[in-house]
Amino acid sequence: MGRKNRRDQQDSRPLALGSRRWTESGRTGEWTVSHIRGNDKTYVCPGCHQEIAAGVSHVVAWREDGIWGVNNRAHWHAPCWQRGAHRR
Repeated sequence: MGRKNRRDQQDSRPLALGSRRWTESGRTGEWTVSHIRGNDKTYVCPGCHQEIAAGVSHVVAWREDGIWGVNNRAHWHAPCWQRGAHRR
């Protein structure tokens, strides 16, 4: 009889697909940016003020030189971030 190499069904750890994190500098300061896949929450994009639906991959960014740092992160649609709405 062969051995079953299946992961335990109770193991609910998320898949680690690697972190896409980088730093951007601009007129408004230095930003740490990370591309993440969506989860079960909805967010409001500060670039377009529209909802980012649950499960949709998007960009999370925070100012490194800000008072709150990572605790003041914002969730952006990727096109809104790329368009540079954060630089205004």
